[in-house]
Amino acid sequence: MRIDEIANLQDLCTGCMACVDSCPEKCVIPILGKDGFRYTKIESSRCTNCGKCYAVCPIDNIKKHEGQQRLYASYAKCNDVRKRGSSGGIFELLATQFINRGFYVCGAAFEENKLFHRIVNSNSELRALLKSKYLQSNTSGIYDEILALLKEEESVFFCGTPCQVSAVNNYIPEKLHHNLFTADIICHGVPSQETFDMYIESLEKKSKGKVTDFSFRVKDNKYEHAHGFTYKITQNGKTTTVNGLYPQSTFYNGFKKYLFFRQSCYDCRYSSLSRVSDITLGDFWGIEKYDFTGNTDTGVSMIITNTPKGEQAFSALNEQVMCKEFPISYGVESNHCLTKCTDKPTDRDEIIDKLHRDGYDSTALKYFSSDITQRIYLLMPTSFRNLLRRIRRG
Repeated sequence: MRIDEIANLQDLCTGCMACVDSCPEKCVIPILGKDGFRYTKIESSRCTNCGKCYAVCPIDNIKKHEGQQRLYASYAKCNDVRKRGSSGGIFELLATQFINRGFYVCGAAFEENKLFHRIVNSNSELRALLKSKYLQSNTSGIYDEILALLKEEESVFFCGTPCQVSAVNNYIPEKLHHNLFTADIICHGVPSQETFDMYIESLEKKSKGKVTDFSFRVKDNKYEHAHGFTYKITQNGKTTTVNGLYPQSTFYNGFKKYLFFRQSCYDCRYSSLSRVSDITLGDFWGIEKYDFTGNTDTGVSMIITNTPKGEQAFSALNEQVMCKEFPISYGVESNHCLTKCTDKPTDRDEIIDKLHRDGYDSTALKYFSSDITQRIYLLMPTSFRNLLRRIRRG
């Protein structure tokens, strides 16, 4: 069976690109869809119907772990590590542990505002892989690179969205999985690289400068809020840094409202407590309502160990983290995308059409702007926002 024989492929395709790497005849070609997301097509004249593209596809081939899971709230004791991460800094601690054991680490990194999965094997290179990046990474070619390393008896730690982890699991032969460790993130959905490119172009046009080093989830701004952002802009040879909160970024605000995700994200087959990775990483939103001792203001990670390998790797961090185990049900209460898909906004399709018909600025003005109430709330001290949340919960 070929991938183009999957019913409703256009709506279900996750854009993982594993089919491109898998084809021995190189007849699976990446293309850009009308919605700005990456898809593939098959050049039938060269296809031998080997079925490898279908075998690696994460749409129908889903291998979830069904063993005992354990859930933790945790954050790095080292404040610098915690601030470099999006939530509690656990990914950096895990990745450092694996690099020190001789592993290669694969994760998403920006290169000139383009997001790719990259393989590193030193702590100095690891910084580029830290923090959330709220768009879909390009994983073309990464599967072959991981397979080549594993065939050479090297070890690899891969981190990505659940569908990307599933694609890696499908791509790597079972006999090589003993040297592969995987982590998936609790994913809300992904915007396209094209939409982010439009946003960057809009910023550059307005400022008449060059935008670099865009970063989401910045914690070292004056607001001490989980959803700050920063970027550098160079004008006439002078570089300045721009900081703000997500409502001040039209792209970031649109992401937070789930307005322009990939179609398959709204019908995700991985929004389930059964996971495909060794360990699941996310934010422990609302941790303050549970019995957790520690400073929650700068982020707390939710960790779910899905396999014995995952439990062993996290347990090895014991002296470096603040940690408390909770029932799995607490995770379901605190992060809805752990068990269900993001609801598709009624105007999502119109937004995608308008982006390509009328351009970014016109679309952003109509759909991505924030209101004054939202901005005032985010400018409040963290302690006061927490108080308001407790009042709303009764």
